[in-house]
Amino acid sequence: MRCYLLALSVLMASLATAQEAVDWSSLVEKVMPAVVTIVSADAKDIVQGSGFIISSDGKIVTNFHVVAGKPAILARRSDGSFLVIKGILASDKANDLAILQAEGRNLPFVQLGDSDAVKVGEAICVIGSPMLLEGTVSAGIISAVRELQDGRKLLQITAPISKGSSGSPVFNRKGEVIGVASFTLSEGQNLNFAVPSNAVKALLRRLGITLSPLPPSPTLSFEERFERAYQEAIQVAQKIEDASVRSEALRFIAEATAEAGQTERANQVFQLALQAAQKIEDAGYRSRVLKEIVEAMVKAGQFDLALQIAQKIEDAEARSWALSGIAEAMAKAGQKERANQVFQLALQVAQKIEDAQVRSLALRGITEATAKAGQKERANQVFQLALQAAQRIEYAWNRSLALKEIAEAMAKAGQFDLALQVAQKIEDASRRSEVLEEITEAMAEAGQFDLALQAAREIEDAWDRSQVLAVIAAEMVEAGQFDLALQIAQKIENAWVHSLALGEIAVAMAKAGQFDRALQVAQKIEAAWSRSWALKEIAKAMAEAGQFDRAIEVAEMIDDHVARLQALAAIMAAKQKAGKGEAGKE
Repeated sequence: MRCYLLALSVLMASLATAQEAVDWSSLVEKVMPAVVTIVSADAKDIVQGSGFIISSDGKIVTNFHVVAGKPAILARRSDGSFLVIKGILASDKANDLAILQAEGRNLPFVQLGDSDAVKVGEAICVIGSPMLLEGTVSAGIISAVRELQDGRKLLQITAPISKGSSGSPVFNRKGEVIGVASFTLSEGQNLNFAVPSNAVKALLRRLGITLSPLPPSPTLSFEERFERAYQEAIQVAQKIEDASVRSEALRFIAEATAEAGQTERANQVFQLALQAAQKIEDAGYRSRVLKEIVEAMVKAGQFDLALQIAQKIEDAEARSWALSGIAEAMAKAGQKERANQVFQLALQVAQKIEDAQVRSLALRGITEATAKAGQKERANQVFQLALQAAQRIEYAWNRSLALKEIAEAMAKAGQFDLALQVAQKIEDASRRSEVLEEITEAMAEAGQFDLALQAAREIEDAWDRSQVLAVIAAEMVEAGQFDLALQIAQKIENAWVHSLALGEIAVAMAKAGQFDRALQVAQKIEAAWSRSWALKEIAKAMAEAGQFDRAIEVAEMIDDHVARLQALAAIMAAKQKAGKGEAGKE
C-alpha cells in the first residue's frame, strides 16, 4: 500500500510540475478575441454564460442550458463590442450544447480539435466569464474521460468551473478546443466536467456544416506587411464611386506612403487623388479638396508638385491659403527665397478676391503664415491689407467677426499692440470682450504681464475680467512671481474665481517649499472646497519633503472629509516610500 501511495504521489507531482511548466500566455492572447460572454433573457430572469466563435460568419458554441427558452440573446466580445444573435441554429439537450448564429463577417474564430485523441494527464486551459469576471483563464489537466451508460462521454478536468463558466472553451496546447465546459459537482472537490468537442462536430454534421480549418499564419516581415496593407488599401480606395471620398482615401494613402519613405509611390498616389478630385462637379468643393491635397503634399515635402496643383485651384481664397501654406513650409525648410516668391504670389491672388470678407480671411491666413515663417515686417504689411479689407465689409456683424479673427491672429503672432488697436475697432461688445480675453491670455503666456494687465482693464464684463486676471496670476505663478500673482488675485472680483486663484498660488508656493506662506494664503481662501483642496496639496508637499508631523497637522485642518482622507493617504504613502529608501541605504 505504501508503495502504491508513493508511486501515486510521484505521478501527481510530475503532473503538477508539467502543469506549472505550461505557459499559456501566447495561446490566450491568440484565442481571446474568439471567446465571448453570452447573456440571455426572458421576462422572468437573465442568464449569463460563456461561449466561443467557431467560424468567421459568426457561429458560436455554448451550453444548451445557457440559452434554452430565452428569446433575447447577446454575445459580448473581449473588446467590449456586442454581437447580435439572430437565432439558435441547433441544439443538443442531452449533451448540453447549442450552436448560435450571430450577425457578423470576418470574425476571429477557433479550431475544434479531436476530443477522442485526448490523454489523461494532458494539460488544458479554460477561458470564460465566471461570476461576471470576463476573460478569466484557469489551467488544469484532463483528470479522466468518463463514458456514460448511453454511450456519451464527458471530460473530467481540474480547471475550475464556476457560475458563468458554462459554455467556456477547453483548449489543448495546440490552441484547439477539445471540450465545452458544462458543469461542476458541488458535493465533491474540484470535480468539473466538459462536453467533448467531437459532440459539437456531430451536431454540426446534423446541420450539414463543415468547418474549414484555420489558414496557416505566415510569418511576414514588417515591409511585407506594409506592402500587403498598401495593396489592400489602394484596391479598396479605387473602387469607391464617390469622387470626393475616393480622393480623400487616396490622399490618406499617399500621406502614409510618404511617411514610410516611399516618395515615388506617394507621388503616384497623389496623382490618382488629383484625378479623382478633378471629377468633383461642384467647383467650390473641388477647390477645397484640391487645397487639402496640396496641404498633404506640403506635409510630405513635395513642394514643387504642391505648387503646380495650388496654382490650378479655381477658388481664389482656397488658392491663397494653399500658396501661403506652401510658402510657410518652404521658409521653415530653409528655402527662404522661394518662400518669398510664393508669399508674393499668394498675396497677388488674395488681393484679386472681390468679396471683402473673403479677401480679409485670405489675407489673415497669409499673415499668419508669414509671421510663423519669421517674416514679421511682411506680416505687418499684410495685416494692414487684411484690416483694410475687413473695414470695407458692409454688414456690421460680419465686419466684427472679420476684425475679431484678425486681432486674434495678430495676438498669436505676438503683435500685441496691433491686436489691441484692431480690438478697439470691433463694434460688437461681446466680440470685443472675447478678443480682449484672447489677447490678454496670449500676452500672459508670453510673459508680458504689464501689457496683459492693461488689456484686462479694457474687458467690460466682470466675470470675463475675473477669469482673465486668474489666467495672468496663474502664468505669474508658473514664472515664480508669487507676490505679483497675489496682488493680481486680490483684484479678482468674482469670489469663486478669486478662491480658485488663491488656491493655485498656495499650492505653487508649497511645491516650491514655501510652506509658511502657502498656509497663510490658504487660510484666506473663502470657498471651503478650494481651501480644502489647497490644504490637501500643501500637506502632500510637506510629506514629500519629509515633514510628516507638520503635514498631519495640516491634514487635520481640512474641513472636507474626502480631502482630509486623501491628504492622510498621501502622507502615509510618502512615509512608506521614505521608509523603503532608508532600508535600501542600509
